[in-house]
Amino acid sequence: MYGEFIMTKLFIVFGLIFGLTTSLFAQDDIPEIEISGYVGGVTDYRDRGLSLSDQDPTIVAAFSIRHKSGFYVGTQGALIDDQFRRDGQLEFFAGYQFESGGFEYDLSTELDSFFGGDNNEYFPEFKASIARDFGIAYIKTGLAYAPEGRWNTPGVDSLYWSANFEFPVPTLPELTLISRVGYDFRQDRSDLWDWSIGLSAFVGDLEFSIAYEDSSLDQEIGDDAIVFGARLYF
Repeated sequence: MYGEFIMTKLFIVFGLIFGLTTSLFAQDDIPEIEISGYVGGVTDYRDRGLSLSDQDPTIVAAFSIRHKSGFYVGTQGALIDDQFRRDGQLEFFAGYQFESGGFEYDLSTELDSFFGGDNNEYFPEFKASIARDFGIAYIKTGLAYAPEGRWNTPGVDSLYWSANFEFPVPTLPELTLISRVGYDFRQDRSDLWDWSIGLSAFVGDLEFSIAYEDSSLDQEIGDDAIVFGARLYF
């Protein structure tokens, strides 16, 4: 009943947004498209504080296409080594982003796919977020609902809340203090906290990062770690 209630509300929201923006989209005879993405590597591929690469270095990549109306589609993924012996993860996503009253709103749906090893699995997820740049800090918070569970708890409903913070370092515009806190409400399982704090620095289109990540899961994949990363954006 809980899952059906959340699903119904999410579909209503998506329907309203789609209805409000379809006419605007149809009137634009010459769409303006932005293509972006990155390739890079990390010393440990983490998902909400949990290691998907067995705490080993791996390759990450992303690609997206955005229309000026606010609609976008894309994919991101990595080579992994998870507890189910799978060796690849791809996340396909589509959504709509818009601004109003100085705030950024984002509604999206995602399909998280895992392949290789013993089995292939797919997990849908629905997300909604709100963000604002306050000058001294950029703050984003949102909810994500996974009706079929996620990779570490298949079949267990998950409602995940998160907040992300970015603080530009004064006099050093290329350097940003980044942090995140999240809480996962899991059906018939103990809930989980995760958090991280670190630094990000840009040199042209190349981003370097270092972050301390941890979670409340009492398993090896949830142990704390310092994660280094490098991504080349295009």
